[in-house]
Amino acid sequence: MDPNRVERRGDFRMTHWDAHAIRALMFVPGSDEHKLAKVWSYGSDMTVVDLEDAVAVGQKLVARDRASAAISAYGRESVAAARVNPVESDWFEGDVSAVVLSGLDVIVLPKVETVQTLRHADAVIAAAERAAGLTVGAIRLLVSIETPIGVARCEELLAKAPDRTFTAVFGSGDFSTALGVDLTVDATEILYARSRIVIATRAAGFPAPIDGAWFSLDDDQGLEADSARSRQLGFQGRVALHPKQLDTILRSYASLDEDEEALNRRIVEAFETAEKDGVASIRVDGRFVDYPIYRLARERISRYESWRTAALDNGAV
Repeated sequence: MDPNRVERRGDFRMTHWDAHAIRALMFVPGSDEHKLAKVWSYGSDMTVVDLEDAVAVGQKLVARDRASAAISAYGRESVAAARVNPVESDWFEGDVSAVVLSGLDVIVLPKVETVQTLRHADAVIAAAERAAGLTVGAIRLLVSIETPIGVARCEELLAKAPDRTFTAVFGSGDFSTALGVDLTVDATEILYARSRIVIATRAAGFPAPIDGAWFSLDDDQGLEADSARSRQLGFQGRVALHPKQLDTILRSYASLDEDEEALNRRIVEAFETAEKDGVASIRVDGRFVDYPIYRLARERISRYESWRTAALDNGAV
């Protein structure tokens, strides 16, 4: 085994999407027929049919039926996910039964606060997989940390999360509401929670978590600046509230400017040359480079090239 490899528990079952970062995750209300008609074509890396917060109580059962139909019609344009209602709700088990279909990749589990919640969800999903004729573990789990209790326990939650877990997502809106604070432009109010979730997720062996949303829909510059901060903190992507946010989010978490790209390529080239000579620590442009710095540079280049290829295919660059 490579001694420098970081174990990634979320890789236990590789799929068509596991190797790629989820830069943009967008929720679509399960009760909205118009939006569901084009749910898989918005251009996000992961699209989530929402049965929880975006659905009125009186529309829960209608949304469940429509979500099931949308997932059945899935055309693989993005990773297909469904956010079910919380485990403690009356709707949870019915939601899981309705959405666990061959077209689904991920279940987003909201407001997770206890290990028992995760274990119960895992068991219910496994039973639904068996009933649907799917392999147990086929459906991945995205753990949503969005309450003060969830943040306070995030290390334990993620360390003991079921193997089907992909990573975590931060519910910044619910979290800031629970704290009773309004988010300012630099989001200082949630810096501690963001950092703690990133560290807990990586310490548990999962890929980088997904950040919460930027709520000012008309402030594209603010979105870009906050996404840069989020990326620097260690998030792989973030929630998009509206399709018009997608281009900025996708670019922010994937692209490198010319100077960044050139520096990362110099780091990779110089380190690989040195490694052939048995050297594993060097200087590049006055910077110390060892295996962790080299791996990060290589990952950034790979992510950028994937984004650029997709952007070229779509005529975006």
